Amino acid sequence: MNTAEALIKLLEEDGVKHIFGHPGEQILPFYKALKDSSIEHILTRHEQGVVHAADAYARSSGNYGLCISTAGPGAMNLVMGTTTAFKDSVPLLIITGDNDYSKKDEDIFQNSPINDVFKPITIKSYHPDSSKQAISDLCEALAILHKWPKGPIHINLSRDILLEDIADDFDIENIYDSFGSAVKDDSGPNFDDFSKSPSPKIDGNIDLIVKKLQSAEKPLLLVGNGVVWGKAIEKLNVLVSKTWVPIATTFHSKGIISEYDKLNLGIVGLRGTSLANYAYENSDCILVLGAKLSERTIASCDFEYVQDKIIHVNIDEGCLKGNINLHMDVSDFLDLLLNGIDSKKYKHEDFIFYSEWIDEIYSHYEELIVDGIDELEENYIPLRPPYAINKIVNAFKGSYFLSDAGTHTTWTVLLSKNDSFGKLLFSGGFGPMGYGLAGSIGVAIAHPNDQVVVICGDGDIQMVIQELATIKEYDLNIAIFIIDNSQLGIIRQWEETIYDIEKYQVDLVNPDFVKLAEAYGIDSMKVESKEDLELAIEKAFSSNHAFLADVCVCEENIPLPKK
Repeated sequence: MNTAEALIKLLEEDGVKHIFGHPGEQILPFYKALKDSSIEHILTRHEQGVVHAADAYARSSGNYGLCISTAGPGAMNLVMGTTTAFKDSVPLLIITGDNDYSKKDEDIFQNSPINDVFKPITIKSYHPDSSKQAISDLCEALAILHKWPKGPIHINLSRDILLEDIADDFDIENIYDSFGSAVKDDSGPNFDDFSKSPSPKIDGNIDLIVKKLQSAEKPLLLVGNGVVWGKAIEKLNVLVSKTWVPIATTFHSKGIISEYDKLNLGIVGLRGTSLANYAYENSDCILVLGAKLSERTIASCDFEYVQDKIIHVNIDEGCLKGNINLHMDVSDFLDLLLNGIDSKKYKHEDFIFYSEWIDEIYSHYEELIVDGIDELEENYIPLRPPYAINKIVNAFKGSYFLSDAGTHTTWTVLLSKNDSFGKLLFSGGFGPMGYGLAGSIGVAIAHPNDQVVVICGDGDIQMVIQELATIKEYDLNIAIFIIDNSQLGIIRQWEETIYDIEKYQVDLVNPDFVKLAEAYGIDSMKVESKEDLELAIEKAFSSNHAFLADVCVCEENIPLPKK
């Protein structure tokens, strides 16, 4: 057995079912081992698509995603998607191949400083120098992904290390069992600064937090994706059912409890709902669970105004910003908090049911009005973007939606409501063009029995349009709606409204997207009217295969956030 075969067996033991990748010379020993494994390899047409697919696979499933590429240009093409996952704290395992370790400092074909590039955009970047080290590094990486899922982890595997023979008595199951024990017991190989070292003050802080929730008249839960990666959604629901504390969410935890539930106030911050922003600004106790509190989340008011009210729990110590901070896993925190609430000292009936507070919040409800979605707008030709997007969102309620970077993303976020987590996916922190189409592959692989819908711009799709071949090859049920205004619409809006210049280098001379889809073997149609849109939605809904609609829309600005 060689290193590559051992690594594959470890991944199989860990339950990996899919890996997204693109082969190349230096990673071929890994592919040889992968060929005979139980893991299904999904071949994308570009390495950018590799990472975005793995990223969306993770976001929609709540498990880490896995992707692979080769050295040099292959590895460098992963940088876009790796940075996307890093900015949004998405747990990925990213594997790259490399030239022989013994030649790592030589100026030879496709040599590049892979680890130097990946270190700033990953939680950790490994380059093992032996078979034993490679196995240890993978075990450590898996432990971090399971217990401390804060973002992508990178392992760079040199060809000679992959081919290195290991001892005949190498026991994969025993090594994996030891790794599992290390995760369970919070021990194991060198975890460096990722070691979980709970403060001795945690018990006292739990006691204090329970008291604060008891005494608060206007509490708020502000939840982020850390609740998802901590596998704590059910625990969050138990907390809400016990306390009736209303919830506001970040963009990426949208739908963590149904947005049709009165206690879910919606997204807070930039483009937040009137309910969530009112509650955030007027609460007397804000319990922040697994959220970074990015500049977009805290945008509705001066942070200093609310900071003293914040109890912040996060696995990433570097993002803690509250008056009371707990550096710990959200799931573990909720266990302690629920135990505190259920203890004899803090009985359930001691908690106030916050009906007056909820009534106060809803008394400040302001209806979201998005101009251009009403039936009065039906006769617009070309269609208005919000009209088309609203029709698509309403027709596919309950489906998985993916979006890109641009005006269409804003309308999609504003117009959609989610009944569960992971139903609306886009990159919030980095915003690369092309995420939607490539990411839809990962979602469709993770959820083969569900409808997946991509709402993307005509500029976005051309970044990764070759992934139509991947979608066709794997016969994925993905409905693709191109919001086609023949321009980079949001850049034009910024040019005209912020920089006071006439539009420049934003008009696009597009191909015939319908013919292009047909060339890939995907059914498609051009949409130029209300009737066309209804027919396209009907065809996409009933297809059970990929379908593409080129939706021609007029030039229109999105509403800019209020300052």
